[in-house]
Amino acid sequence: MKNIHFLIVFLSNVAVLSAQDAFQLAPPLLKYPSVFFTKEAKIDLVFAEPNTQIHYTLNGEEPTENAQRYTHPLSITKNFTTVKARVFGKNYLPSDVVQATFIKEGLPIKSAETTLPNPKYKGSGAKTLIDNEGGKTTVSSPTWLGFQTDTVDVILNLHKKEKFKKVLIGLLRDYGSWIFLPEKIAIYAFDDKKNYFQLLDNQIFNQSKDIKGSFYTPSVLSLKKSIKTDKIKIQLHVVKQIPDWHVGKGNRSWIFIDEIKVYGDE
Repeated sequence: MKNIHFLIVFLSNVAVLSAQDAFQLAPPLLKYPSVFFTKEAKIDLVFAEPNTQIHYTLNGEEPTENAQRYTHPLSITKNFTTVKARVFGKNYLPSDVVQATFIKEGLPIKSAETTLPNPKYKGSGAKTLIDNEGGKTTVSSPTWLGFQTDTVDVILNLHKKEKFKKVLIGLLRDYGSWIFLPEKIAIYAFDDKKNYFQLLDNQIFNQSKDIKGSFYTPSVLSLKKSIKTDKIKIQLHVVKQIPDWHVGKGNRSWIFIDEIKVYGDE
């Protein structure tokens, strides 16, 4: 009988240890003032649990225990650098991966004009799009301009005529808040000789239904060749009827925009 009792206690202890082995660590916290930077971005990775390590990558690959170990704040200087980080610890399952993409300043923009946003999500007006702040995933962040109109027009006035080839637009996707990516984005450049905005290119967006949660989505539109101008128009076409798979089907969606960047040949 004593042997049976001993066996039960032993198996119970093994079960407890096995359960502990199955615990998953929480992901690390990425701390930074903004995903946008002029010369350098500083990123802190924070996790306080003893006997754990944070490993990270800067090349787009998923972090493993063989990846670089975090020991001091990261310094990012290259454009479109994605930091991915994960916590590892003995007898624990690795955490989920957290990530953020850091975006360097492009061509200097003197001012911006835009369709009037909804009063609830007006940020700091059009300058919200060029203040080097943003990259948040919260709807209530003042770094977003929110719209619920058929189209949204943004006009960027550069300091001087420059050759540009790419435009980056920060967008929010949060289906729970009825915020979708646009159906289409069209890019125009002002033609001085003809005195109007000439269409250069457009991009169509797919509305994937398998995405849950709130995501900051920096979208880059690339032209086939560089165009020289000092005035750029961006027209975003809002989803006029939310798809049938969504609870808000048939209604017009919201569109949220923050920082916009313009780049020349790289």
